[in-house]
Amino acid sequence: MKLLLNISILSLIFLFSGCASKITIKALQSSKIEKEKINSIKVERFRNDDINQTESLANKIANKVVDNKRVFTLKNDIFGTDAILTGEVLQSSATYNVYYRNEVDFSRCRYYRYDERTRVKQCMEYYIRYIPCEAKEYNVTTAITLIKPINNQIIFSKTYSTNTSDNVCYDRYFYDYPYMPAHLTAHSDKFRVNSQLADSISNAILDDISPHYIYFDIEIMEELNDNPIYTKTQKQRFEDSVAHMEKGNLDLAKYNLESLNQELQGKSFEVLYNLALIYEATNNLQIANNLYNQARTLTFNVKDLDLINYGISRTNLNLEEKIKAKSQLP
Repeated sequence: MKLLLNISILSLIFLFSGCASKITIKALQSSKIEKEKINSIKVERFRNDDINQTESLANKIANKVVDNKRVFTLKNDIFGTDAILTGEVLQSSATYNVYYRNEVDFSRCRYYRYDERTRVKQCMEYYIRYIPCEAKEYNVTTAITLIKPINNQIIFSKTYSTNTSDNVCYDRYFYDYPYMPAHLTAHSDKFRVNSQLADSISNAILDDISPHYIYFDIEIMEELNDNPIYTKTQKQRFEDSVAHMEKGNLDLAKYNLESLNQELQGKSFEVLYNLALIYEATNNLQIANNLYNQARTLTFNVKDLDLINYGISRTNLNLEEKIKAKSQLP
């Protein structure tokens, strides 16, 4: 159910990603280990690890902080340990494919035609030079398992894969096809690049086993509609509050919007919506949810209702996630 809700939220994020003014919302998410509270971990050396996967992950676990609280204690033995983290680097590969880019060298002529009358040489064919290039692809796959030491029960397991690629052309060139080297840079880049990929896998693992924040941008309502209840001054004040929101001056924007909301007796869905955004951005999710629900009763416009309903579903989900995540922290 949580997965379906998350997919729905992500699809709505893409739907509302455009050129409109945005405000950044952060939301605390729970780990994927829902039935166990894991605050102390012993990290065992990963099998086949020649890319610092173990060190990268252990360092991130030891330094993981949420809301100024250190999430995990890294243990050296199993005494008093909530979980043992084991793993294996299943793949750490680098493939190199050499090819040549053809380029006309207008500075070197292969064949000339000489005009006897004008005594002018005209180049009929220029040399082609062959520039060596290399297509590189790097792949890393790591599998992890979290085990409860008291009974060897598997708490969590997952396999992570990531890759990157690069194309490089070199400053040397040939006028005839040279001997094809197996590769030009050998495997000197493999450790560096695959260690970086291992580090990104460590980040993904940490998001799965620890509470964490996610960030996304949500559309601001930029102006009041043509309802005759709004005065010109109120419209300007609303637009000023939007400018404050765009600049991150949320306290000032909140003050202006709450003043407007009082004047309008809670009858403006735009004011209520933007006010809800500010409360959501400052982690007051229940107040934000109440304001979104109030705004929903005041408009029938489909686009506006989509924004408001997204706010309601988002805050409902994030309220649940916040409660779960808080229970997982030490």
